[in-house]
Amino acid sequence: MRRILTWASWLIMVPVLAFAVTFALNNKSPIELILWPFGLAIELPSYLALFASMIFGVLLGGIFAWMGQGRVRSSLRGQAYEGEVARRELKTEREKAEALEQELKTLKASTTPTAQTNLTVVQETIPPQQNVG
Repeated sequence: MRRILTWASWLIMVPVLAFAVTFALNNKSPIELILWPFGLAIELPSYLALFASMIFGVLLGGIFAWMGQGRVRSSLRGQAYEGEVARRELKTEREKAEALEQELKTLKASTTPTAQTNLTVVQETIPPQQNVG
């Protein structure tokens, strides 16, 4: 998939670059750019004015898109934090469960013979019940 995207980007960017170079070579005539609120006048080639405005538009669009996605990024950060907390809690609970299983195994191993002998002793010491009635 990555190769396809690489080829697609090359297939798009090479003609765009060729067009940009051709446009720049054919449009060298100077234009006067007047920056109204500042009272500045700049004379530059027409292709440079066009490219500068395109770059400015792309940057401005990127900034607005980034600002517009602020809530989504914030929500994703919160979800990532909650997921990390849940992961840590799960790890802690698994460790507790493993420790309890080990403790249960050791208790079963150590008390199994004793429990049978205690059971027989308890049964022998309990007097039989007499039926009254």
